[in-house]
Amino acid sequence: MKAPTLPTQRAENLLYALFDAAGDGCHVMTASAGVSTAVVPFHNTGDRTYLGHGIELADVVEATSLTLVGGPCGIVLRTNEEEGTSRVWGWRLDGDAATPLTAGELCRVYSTDWLTGAPLPQEPGLYYDDAPHLPLI
Repeated sequence: MKAPTLPTQRAENLLYALFDAAGDGCHVMTASAGVSTAVVPFHNTGDRTYLGHGIELADVVEATSLTLVGGPCGIVLRTNEEEGTSRVWGWRLDGDAATPLTAGELCRVYSTDWLTGAPLPQEPGLYYDDAPHLPLI
């Protein structure tokens, strides 16, 4: 029987998998579960990942692990691209599994007010993409 992954190790595994999957460019990862949210801006260049100025990886792992404690949560990765466009990927995270969302699933989430269920207008320059598989260890 496999021992459960500690919350900090779970967060670290998720962050490294996202850093690798994101590719070069400026990105923002948002993890949400209930009222708890962790937001991580980062920039990838080649094989290097840079966090925002003054942000330490240990603090990012801590904040992310607090968000991931408990039940299922959602992860969104937004990438700022050329000419003012942004690509968005998403995953459902439950335990040690990250289930990729399709572009359609993510579009429905982004296009609906979570309080009222009312449709929201499309954000200019934003497009949804099928999320890749994240190899969480």
